[in-house]
Amino acid sequence: MRVRRLLWLVIVFALVVAACGDDDADTTEGTTAATTASTAAAESLTQTDGVLTVGSDIPFPPFEDFDDAGNVIGFDADLINEMAGRLGLTVEWVDTDFDTIFTQLAVGQFDVVASATTITPERALQVSFTNPYYNAQQALTVNTDLTPGLRSTASLGEGHSVAVQTGTTGAAWAVENLAPQGVDVREFPNAPDTYNALEAGQVDGVIFDEPSAVEESANRAGLEVVEVIATNELYGFGVDPARGALLDQLNAAFEAMVGDGTYQTIYDSWFEAPAGSVNFTAPPQAAVGSAEFPIQVLYVPSVSAEEIVAGGELLAVALTDATGLNFEVAVPTSYAATVEAMCASPENTIGFIPAQAYVLASNLCGVTVSLKSLRFGYTEYWTQFITQRDSDIESFEDLDGRTWAYPDGGSTSGFLVPTGMFTASGITPGESFEAGGHSATARAVYNSEADFGTTFFSPIVDLDGTPLWDGTLENADIPADLIDSCALTDSGDLFCTDQRPRDARRNIREEAPDVIQMVKIIALSDPIPNDTMSFSPDFPADVATSIVDAIKAFAADDAEGFATAFDAYSWSGVADTSDAEFDSIRALLTAIGFDLEDL
Repeated sequence: MRVRRLLWLVIVFALVVAACGDDDADTTEGTTAATTASTAAAESLTQTDGVLTVGSDIPFPPFEDFDDAGNVIGFDADLINEMAGRLGLTVEWVDTDFDTIFTQLAVGQFDVVASATTITPERALQVSFTNPYYNAQQALTVNTDLTPGLRSTASLGEGHSVAVQTGTTGAAWAVENLAPQGVDVREFPNAPDTYNALEAGQVDGVIFDEPSAVEESANRAGLEVVEVIATNELYGFGVDPARGALLDQLNAAFEAMVGDGTYQTIYDSWFEAPAGSVNFTAPPQAAVGSAEFPIQVLYVPSVSAEEIVAGGELLAVALTDATGLNFEVAVPTSYAATVEAMCASPENTIGFIPAQAYVLASNLCGVTVSLKSLRFGYTEYWTQFITQRDSDIESFEDLDGRTWAYPDGGSTSGFLVPTGMFTASGITPGESFEAGGHSATARAVYNSEADFGTTFFSPIVDLDGTPLWDGTLENADIPADLIDSCALTDSGDLFCTDQRPRDARRNIREEAPDVIQMVKIIALSDPIPNDTMSFSPDFPADVATSIVDAIKAFAADDAEGFATAFDAYSWSGVADTSDAEFDSIRALLTAIGFDLEDL
């Protein structure tokens, strides 16, 4: 089964202001079956009215292929055409490369992926899958003309080689099970390349999914499938997580096809074997937090991923010790990707996400919030507008027409709140660009790559960590008479005599120890709720409670360890919160006309 490399979705939050084959992008229309639902009802399901755009890597027989007239045929094609027909949709196929197919799905190049796609936990972090429609296995194919005595994977060992397609589950299986036996696992970019190598005697076998292996061996002299490897791999059609209605309708259509015998008829037209694959019920789901179904701990990329993961792994160890559960830490490539991943894996995901991302996730799929962070004595923070100290920009109003650097299109303090403030004040920045995080934004301003930047602001504290800020803009920055004293200590912290800046400028202190001397704060926003610890919509309530209790105990009983685990975000503790505390962010989203379909 084909499995793409782990490509996190790269999606920029769009704000509306005011109120397995080749690389060619060939498009082919498929013929749909008779409709059983009105076209008008179907039009709202897809990007283009009345059209289901389907991405696929063609050819990959018997699942998808071209006939002599250039039409898309195959098992997947027949299923999709029938399902679409029942929804009153016409099918339009987009032939594309499998390695990037889910990224293309994420950016709206098609509605659905139909490409003999194995449902895997990694994929489920990024895409919604229909109910399984095929239960496949792996297979070992050999060249009986050259190696007649090779009849099973058990006979493979030192000196043998097998071909696999890069990024497939067959490749993963071979690396895990055959490489330790001394077998040389050789990767090829496309499926036909593996069988070409086998025909030419360049390898001793091919590990690939059984249906494709049967198809290839039937059309190549000397090739034979000698072993079927039971892996219980389930195929599903991939759907953009934001298109929940489409997913539900496709599942309903498929269930009806199974019930009325249409699925069996389509299956029998492509496979000679009995429809054992109609038993595509997924194996019993392992318990959330088990080794087989670990809890995904996701963070947003506000600072370097390496720094975040290091702290996240410390947290995972502490939580495992406290709860006995298993955790895996990841940092998707954007705020949006983190939200999408939580929605796509609804039973086992925790997100450490900011206010805006929480509101969007809550509205999108029902993500729930449990905790908010305590940072430098506060459970709230602010947007700061920063510029060079020698700049002629002195106030918020001076930002009109100036070059703007911001962390990420999904950053609450770095993008959403400033956008709302600009809209309310009638200010239009000039050229703007996504710097790639709060640290990168501070760096862009420091290096004069932007006239101004927007990042998070946290108040100044004293040497013991006690907040010193009186809440006014005038006293938000380091006092003028202390600016020249700002320098790195031997421990790597940034001090200005007896004061410690804690805003985003501090993040680049090691590479730019004079950042306070070079960059100033010229404006602040109203308070913003601190970052959250939120749970995916179907996360088991009892498991969530045990994790929340463990987090609270970790913060209370091991303050130093907790601070180390959350050093990337400067959390010093946690506090209970509720959805109502984020109504102001929700109202801001509404005020600037944000559409959840723009995720």
